[in-house]
Amino acid sequence: MKMNGNMIRAYRKIKCHRRSQDGMTLTEMLAAVLILSMTATAIGGGVAVVKEAYKKTTQKAEAQQVLATTAELITDVLSQAQEVRTGGTSGPEFYNGENGIWMRLGAVPYQEADGTQEENTNKAGICKVFIADNGQETRVPLLSDGAMAKRFYTDFNVDQYSYEDGCFTVKDINVYYKADAKRSDKVPMAHLDQLTVHAVNLEGLN
Repeated sequence: MKMNGNMIRAYRKIKCHRRSQDGMTLTEMLAAVLILSMTATAIGGGVAVVKEAYKKTTQKAEAQQVLATTAELITDVLSQAQEVRTGGTSGPEFYNGENGIWMRLGAVPYQEADGTQEENTNKAGICKVFIADNGQETRVPLLSDGAMAKRFYTDFNVDQYSYEDGCFTVKDINVYYKADAKRSDKVPMAHLDQLTVHAVNLEGLN
């Protein structure tokens, strides 16, 4: 039986419809999988980069907060000095009327706890150093470990800690990562060039 024009057109239409329902070829499927894999890898890598950038930004902000708190506490301690004596090798010592004792600022290098030291002697950073009449010193951290997010420690240039004309000067106040404590090339997460504190009770005195 010969097919006329209408039958031929109907046959072609049915054949085309069947092809559209055959699905993807193996080549098309592999190409789709490859594209999806590349997309997932790109997205995953982007998320990791964003996450790391957010972590660094957050820790930088924490370090800046530690530095600000450190400067505030140093100011509180030094501004209340009632007498000062200089000439020592560790910078000026001052009489704290609130505690009724002589004291100074000190910076203790960070050390990991090894079980052989007392709890407060292995704490990092800037300390209030209380001086007894017999010369014995007791160090108390200016900031607790928890206040430094348990990841930082503070330091300053002891050689540039000075007093003159009613003002204390503390230079190179830094906040470091504990993890970088033993590195010679460590870079501070936060830095203050100089802090000058006017001692109210010493105005006009030398």
